[in-house]
Amino acid sequence: MRRLISILTVLVLLMGCGRNESEEESADYFMYYLSLDANQVVEEAYEPEASESEKLIREYVEMFNAAPEEEDYQRLMAKDVNIQDYTLEDHTLTLKISGPYDEMNRTREVLVRAGLVRGFTQIEGVDRVQITTENGELKDSAGNVIGPMTRESFVENAGKEINNYQYTTLTLYFANETGDKLVAETRSVYYSTSMPLERVVVEQLVKGPSEQGHYAVMPSDTNILSVTTSDNIAYVNFDDTFVNGTLSVAQEIPIYALVNSITTNCPVQKVQFSINGESDVTFRESMKLNQFYEKDLSYLEENSE
Repeated sequence: MRRLISILTVLVLLMGCGRNESEEESADYFMYYLSLDANQVVEEAYEPEASESEKLIREYVEMFNAAPEEEDYQRLMAKDVNIQDYTLEDHTLTLKISGPYDEMNRTREVLVRAGLVRGFTQIEGVDRVQITTENGELKDSAGNVIGPMTRESFVENAGKEINNYQYTTLTLYFANETGDKLVAETRSVYYSTSMPLERVVVEQLVKGPSEQGHYAVMPSDTNILSVTTSDNIAYVNFDDTFVNGTLSVAQEIPIYALVNSITTNCPVQKVQFSINGESDVTFRESMKLNQFYEKDLSYLEENSE
């Protein structure tokens, strides 16, 4: 059985397709292919022969290079594009790909990245995947080098077929160790142009930091109800998890982590918050959510940027 993963411009979305929950839970590994119309990644439960990480990597390389047995989907990579070699160092798997990789259209190329990253990061010891081609380091459409990618590099969302996509590097603000200052962290993500960048920023903050010495500013189960913008103002609506969650940070830190992250990355000057659509709420002791908050980098830890 298999399920389709709709890629929102670049996003990896898991959608059930004929497999019940017990079957999904029982599958330890998956293999990734491309749908016949080339706008979705197909995920199929897979039982590998190998068990050791090194042998698993080799087995997956062979699987990605081979044509699928099923006729209702196609090989992930284009014809004559193959994984020629690989190295694993510090949990980063670098794939050396031969053939006309750079000649694939941009949509398929992003889907290939998504499938390869999801496939290899299942293997213990592989946290990141980096792709090199015969032309050297992989670059995006703007000419920027695309470094090692994790599953979190692909923003997940539901509901639309592939459209346009955007690759961007965000500056996000998280808490320092003592929870009284902000520290800056850069993160490259792909996101659908149908999704507001402001929401992407908030979702990335909820996911939490990825660098050592950086700490979360919101509980990981914080539920984002909506993020909208109007007249250069972002309106962020959470449910009760935002105000009821407890983290060991000063009351200003979650607010200004959000405000500074949104205003730094988006064409927004002010941010207003609400809980279940109501702004007449006080966050922690004295942070009134019915006011407009502007960027304030005084909360940034010295030498953080």
